[in-house]
Amino acid sequence: MTSPNNNLTPPPRPATDLESRITTAIEQKPEVQIPADFAARVAALSVAQPPQRRRYKPHFGRMIALFSAPLAALALFALAPHTAPNVKSLTFDTEVVLLAELAFIGWWIARTFNHQMSR
Repeated sequence: MTSPNNNLTPPPRPATDLESRITTAIEQKPEVQIPADFAARVAALSVAQPPQRRRYKPHFGRMIALFSAPLAALALFALAPHTAPNVKSLTFDTEVVLLAELAFIGWWIARTFNHQMSR
């Protein structure tokens, strides 16, 4: 069955009093009211709070790395006269581990200090 109104848009309605009041309320800008003593209150609050000092945050990783690098170097010099290039020798294996440790500590310190300087 066909309907007599084939138009899909609804017919225009006359604006009611409620709709016009809503439209005017939405379009009206609110009036900003700042109290007269606002600046004085903000100034009083900022004086009441003491400035916060920065606390020293110890960097234990850097301190341990800077302490252990010379110890590893001293251990390398102590083991050097007794080391023969043999994989089955415990002193040679220890020296290789200490060299790797020194290389890693040097890389870590360089990366940490470089990252800290770039901030």
